[in-house]
Amino acid sequence: MIIRKVDKAILEKEPYQLWNAFVDLLTTEEYDNLDEIQRIAYLAFWYDAEVNNGGHLQYFENRGTSHLADTINALKTLGAAAQAEILKEAGNLFLKKKRRPIKSVFAFVRAAKEGEFDEVDDKYYECEPSVQDLLEAYLEKNKDHFVEIV
Repeated sequence: MIIRKVDKAILEKEPYQLWNAFVDLLTTEEYDNLDEIQRIAYLAFWYDAEVNNGGHLQYFENRGTSHLADTINALKTLGAAAQAEILKEAGNLFLKKKRRPIKSVFAFVRAAKEGEFDEVDDKYYECEPSVQDLLEAYLEKNKDHFVEIV
């Protein structure tokens, strides 16, 4: 199992280092190298990060749809049932038409301005608790799958 080591003395002074180690693992390791508990966090983290940065259009452009069902299930596992339903709705929107990859920032901005995902984006941004809040709780519950305190 891939985990990060965090020094206990540093963690006592800087408790945010636990979250930093968690994020480091999720952003630098490959999905296929993670265990099932880590994969849930990985899928939810990347979904949340992409949508918060550029909406569902960005999520699908950067992440595709190969893990769509797994991400919906990961969100449900975290307790993000509303976000899971939103992703399901956004996925249906994305998959209902043939698409070509967006190859430039200009093309992305043009596509985003069309507003195809505005409604699902707005629903997502209004959800409480946030996926980040739920990921923090998930980390606390499953800390030993992400970090070793040394």
